[in-house]
Amino acid sequence: MNFHYSIGGTSGMRGRLKTFGRAALVGAVATLATPLVAQEADNASILIYDASGSMWGQLDGGISKVEIAREVIGDFFISRDNSIPLGVIAYGHNRRGDCSDIEVIADVGVNDPAGLSSRLNRLNPRGMTPITDSLSLAASMIPPTAESADIILVTDGLETCEADPCALAAQLANEGIAIRAHVVGFGLTREEGEVMSCVADATGGLLLTPQTGQELADALRQVAQVEPVPVPEPEPAPVAEAFFDIGPSAEAGYTYSITYRGDPRPEYYAGFTLRGEGRPSTSPSFGVIGGAGALGNNPFSKTAPTEPGAYDLVMFANDSTIIARQPIDVVPPSNGFDAIGSVEPDTRFEFTWRGPNQLGERIVIARSGAAPNDYFESWGYPYTNRQAQRMGLRAPAEPGIYELRYISANGSEIFFFRQFGVGVPFEDTDGTNTAGLAAQAAAATQAAPGQDDLPMVPATFRLPPDYPQEPHEWSAIPLDPDMSPEAWAPSGKTVIGQGVFEPGRYEVTANWGPKDTFKGVVEILPGQANDFVIPVMSEEDPFVPTLDGPWQVLGVPPYQVQAGADQLLTLALEQAYPDAPIGGTWTAAEMLAGPKAAGREGSFTTANLDGGALRMTFTVGEPIPEPMTLYLTPYEIGYAGTLSSGAMGISVVMWPGGYTPPSLAEMREAVHGPAPADFVDMTSSVPAASQPGEPAAANVPVRLRTPFEIGDVGVQWSAIRMDVQEMDVSFASNDLETSFVTSLAAGGTYAVEGVNEGAGIYLADTITIDPNGRNDFEIPLAQDGDPGSAQSGLGEDVAFVCINTPAGCPVSHAASGISLTLPNDWAMGEPYFYETAGGARSDLPTASFFWESFGTINTIELNPHQWLDSNGRCAPVGASQLCYMRGQDMMLDVVFEMIRDTLVITPQGAEAAAAPSAGNGEFIGLSARATTQFDSACFIGFELDNPSRETFTAYAPVSAQSDGRQVGEVISSEEPLVMEIVTTGNYGASIGQAMLRAACERLSLDVGPVQCRMGAPPAGPLVACPMPIQVLDRNILQDIRLVSEAGTVMRAQRSADAARSGAVYPIDLGTTTPEAFQQLLDN
Repeated sequence: MNFHYSIGGTSGMRGRLKTFGRAALVGAVATLATPLVAQEADNASILIYDASGSMWGQLDGGISKVEIAREVIGDFFISRDNSIPLGVIAYGHNRRGDCSDIEVIADVGVNDPAGLSSRLNRLNPRGMTPITDSLSLAASMIPPTAESADIILVTDGLETCEADPCALAAQLANEGIAIRAHVVGFGLTREEGEVMSCVADATGGLLLTPQTGQELADALRQVAQVEPVPVPEPEPAPVAEAFFDIGPSAEAGYTYSITYRGDPRPEYYAGFTLRGEGRPSTSPSFGVIGGAGALGNNPFSKTAPTEPGAYDLVMFANDSTIIARQPIDVVPPSNGFDAIGSVEPDTRFEFTWRGPNQLGERIVIARSGAAPNDYFESWGYPYTNRQAQRMGLRAPAEPGIYELRYISANGSEIFFFRQFGVGVPFEDTDGTNTAGLAAQAAAATQAAPGQDDLPMVPATFRLPPDYPQEPHEWSAIPLDPDMSPEAWAPSGKTVIGQGVFEPGRYEVTANWGPKDTFKGVVEILPGQANDFVIPVMSEEDPFVPTLDGPWQVLGVPPYQVQAGADQLLTLALEQAYPDAPIGGTWTAAEMLAGPKAAGREGSFTTANLDGGALRMTFTVGEPIPEPMTLYLTPYEIGYAGTLSSGAMGISVVMWPGGYTPPSLAEMREAVHGPAPADFVDMTSSVPAASQPGEPAAANVPVRLRTPFEIGDVGVQWSAIRMDVQEMDVSFASNDLETSFVTSLAAGGTYAVEGVNEGAGIYLADTITIDPNGRNDFEIPLAQDGDPGSAQSGLGEDVAFVCINTPAGCPVSHAASGISLTLPNDWAMGEPYFYETAGGARSDLPTASFFWESFGTINTIELNPHQWLDSNGRCAPVGASQLCYMRGQDMMLDVVFEMIRDTLVITPQGAEAAAAPSAGNGEFIGLSARATTQFDSACFIGFELDNPSRETFTAYAPVSAQSDGRQVGEVISSEEPLVMEIVTTGNYGASIGQAMLRAACERLSLDVGPVQCRMGAPPAGPLVACPMPIQVLDRNILQDIRLVSEAGTVMRAQRSADAARSGAVYPIDLGTTTPEAFQQLLDN
């Protein structure tokens, strides 16, 4: 083994550590939950694992380098000193030819060695070798508290991404960063080792070039035993180069979905700022990330500035610390319309465009030379039609030359236009079109990808030994999306199929005569034998040797439900031989648990095959928190049975990946029995009725679905065909349904609506029927909002919209008596008074307030009809109720209180008495929110009613008892529980929820003494809150007692004047001293 030790680099330099994105400390609970080792350790290590395609190369003995590295590094994780925080990075394992394919496998901290090993073992080498960027990322991950750090680079090759690791190492050394980079060059030649020696030389690290598995183990052991180098006190940390998955350029005015390579918090801010400048003001180009739980939205959406130029994409913590910065050039947009030519007067015509499609922007018809806000009455919102970028308008009645214009939301600017004729000949000499504009934009914003293909691999395919060894026609179809789509199909027949292949998964077939077909899915990889026996797939002898490989789980609807078979899960099962243990992973599809859970994956909790019955359990998580169970029995070449969670279940078929499943009729019969005698399958094609004198047009089945965010609320469906001269209603349903199946003309374009007036829900979209497609459409919530300061007269569905007014827009709707300050970027639907079928009319108006965030419509409802407690939160506003659905944007809590605080409903007819405020202006009211789970745990949070309207964060220590026993948290039972309640305006809510070890109905809580930090987080020192605090509501809890600063205890009361004194209940701080706990709060 070659050995080289460098003593240069950081000697005599003052070290500084980069930070890649250190989350701001939100409060005492988060501090207590952070591992102390990760906070206080003087040294840290980061291992960089090479998973590039070259790791499939073989060493002496025919074993690949990746197989040896997996075993040796796994042993290294177990044998090293686990008290030293360790992080792990891998590169090259996700995509081919992509130099940004770098992933943090484990953040720096005390990690489970077996878990780290398992994660590395699941990585399959396939891509590039971006050493420089990986070193930069590793340096940025080192905790700011560490005085020195070691980076261990395990690589089998040199940099392949046009970057210079030597220059980076020199830069780190010149900056005085206390980092040693050790290079473990597995299988490197002497010459290659000399090339990489610059990294070790510059940073004072080791250079080792092991050639065998034993030498690799010795090298890692030697690196782990190197003593940390003492360094002086670190200087302030510079900002790390960030990693956002966006190209070097962006189009002005366009919205981008941006992924950050890290774990941002919901309160972080991100977006565009001028090159080199600091935090800009909030705008569509810069704002809070948002999100639910501890992690923020990732990816998040931001709109590029409208002015081209040099910018930075930046991310800020709450205290304005820069988390990440990345340069990006904003280039002029490539916008325009396709040619229109000449149209008939006073008729509807369709057109296509390419534009930014922002909320509130309009496409209008105007005379040449007219002002931007001077246009005809027929106009539309490009945002509503942004997916197809196609819509129709009605031409003016007077012949002439006109302009089709794309204008700004405030009507003051024309972004682009195109002339056309109405009732007169018009020759359009402008040669631009939307396809050319899209190509022009791509050339301006996309960087050329790198190239680093995996080596081609020979493979052999054989027939089963107990079948006649006759010549067959062989073929192989690639299955992985990043592979070349070209199939392998040699000419002629052979007994054995042999070829050279791009690594990946293939469906291999051998055909011989009309009877027997051999078919199987194989994975061809470097470093293995790649000699496969392809099983027979015949009617008489369907044969699947093991469960190993990809599977799909399809939901099979009963006969009463007119719907197709939806894919619910994809599985990657692992079984070495027929009776071997079953392992593997699952991936959720959107139809299982909605778009928020789509793509979520995990491992099985249990997987057993007993007597032919297959039973597997797993947990998807919200919105299906209970465990799910697959119970299946053999069915042809797959399995059939049920997928259940709690009392809910659905019939399913599990079918091998790469094979065409049976027809819906066949699967229904397998799981539900024979079809009823009167059953008519509307999911199959039905010939359409033809008009007299017209050829018959084929109809195809179409399914319409409500969006996931409205839950199980049904709508009345209707559709109008838009692509024929005589438009007519194609269908209209009377029942409220979440899913509706009908037949529509193949190739036709329809305007579809779904309405539930009682629930205030309006769905709308334009669909085009694919003659050969599945035609399963989810119809989104309709939105006609136009953000431009408060506007009315926006159509029959929208009463007001507020834009560009941070303080909100005062609005008043005389007919309904509703007045409020409408928050910025929010719209108010047209109010109405609900009437029953018998003609009885409600005295209270119903209205919707809505706002678009990250492509999702968020709504708040006033006096919704048939609202259930399970739908979400409601609060009184006089005699009215203001409500919103669960699971929407995290900012809705704040906006809900803003609307509630300013909302006034003037009764129609008799005057109504004003409802008294909860605190009557004399105290801050505290209420509990508690939910029992599994009859043994209680999720609890708190809300504040804040008449002072000051901004502060309240810190409330909580002690819990059940049946006379002290009760702790489920996760951190030894730590004291402190609830943080962030308060803005007249409302406050706790950050997250605590989970206590008892049912809520049996819990008694002592809360306090409550102290406050005044101002927006991060705020000042702990002081007395601006007003006395009184407990208003204990919810379902047995009791709440408020511990005051004076040592008195007040029980929860429903009224403001029912407080009474009691005993003081001390809080058990465990091993933490009161002084240490106070210091944690102060920090």
